[in-house]
Amino acid sequence: MDGFSYSNDYSMQRTIKFLEHTQIDFEKWDACVAATSNPQPYGFSWYLNWLADQWQALVIGDYEAVLPLFIQKKFGQLYSTRPYGTQALGPYSKIPLTAEIVNGLVEESLRHVKYLEYFFSPGTPMPAGFKPKQFSNFIIDTSSDYEVLFKAYSSQNKRNLKKADAASFELAEWATVQDAVQLWQNNVREKTAIPAESFDRLGKLLEFCHYQKRGVLYAVRDEYNQLCGAQFWIIYEGRSTLLLNASTDWGKDHGVSTWLIDQHIKSTAGRSHIIDFEGSSIPGLKRFYSGFGAKDEPFHMHVENQLPFPINLLKSKSTR
Repeated sequence: MDGFSYSNDYSMQRTIKFLEHTQIDFEKWDACVAATSNPQPYGFSWYLNWLADQWQALVIGDYEAVLPLFIQKKFGQLYSTRPYGTQALGPYSKIPLTAEIVNGLVEESLRHVKYLEYFFSPGTPMPAGFKPKQFSNFIIDTSSDYEVLFKAYSSQNKRNLKKADAASFELAEWATVQDAVQLWQNNVREKTAIPAESFDRLGKLLEFCHYQKRGVLYAVRDEYNQLCGAQFWIIYEGRSTLLLNASTDWGKDHGVSTWLIDQHIKSTAGRSHIIDFEGSSIPGLKRFYSGFGAKDEPFHMHVENQLPFPINLLKSKSTR
């Protein structure tokens, strides 16, 4: 379906098309995502297909720019929000991304949903009038030698590493992704509001990434040969993103998460690589991640709430 049209300095008028899941050319879609500057893994079709059954697409031209939608229905109203396991989701573009293009994609989205909650990728230009909420995403460029990177660690993280050294941690080579997911489920999930189905989908995505060698698993055992900490990093084009981080209370007390991140930093130090902690704006996590010398790469959430009264009161207000 052809919808909103826009023009820019580079071409004649372009039309934004809305495509159902079965109409999407995944090869062209992924080529557009890959052409984006510093692409994160969330936008690739193989990633999204694990997390959502029937996501939709807005496509400009011959996949010159794309934006995924995740349309669902509640109280008889159509809405789109990001699925669990994603952070920021574009727009992805082969052409220079402008505020006009972003506005056109948002306007076209509103032809299909009454409520839109969108998390734009870092660096996305915001249209005039938008007042999006800013979130933090912490990253480290590990191109320097490890000794240089270590100097940027906070005193707290250095103390945590001393605790870990005293605990004589060893990597559990026998651990599987399922083991790591179970550890997270036993120690973290009950403290969150993540639906069981969403978490199951993420677990299957991690297994797929590990099988396809698109990620790396770190796991640590305690003195009783039981897992006390695990992390899974998905890796794409010189960027690794932390998708799972779990530990037991004992592991937390002995600095296991700090030790695991330090292991990953050591493995990437001295070469062109970005470590992406996938957040966070939560003060404690913000201090923890910045304590590795990480810098903030902010991204933004924009909301369009055109739901009828009183349903509109149940969701966030529009950010414009």
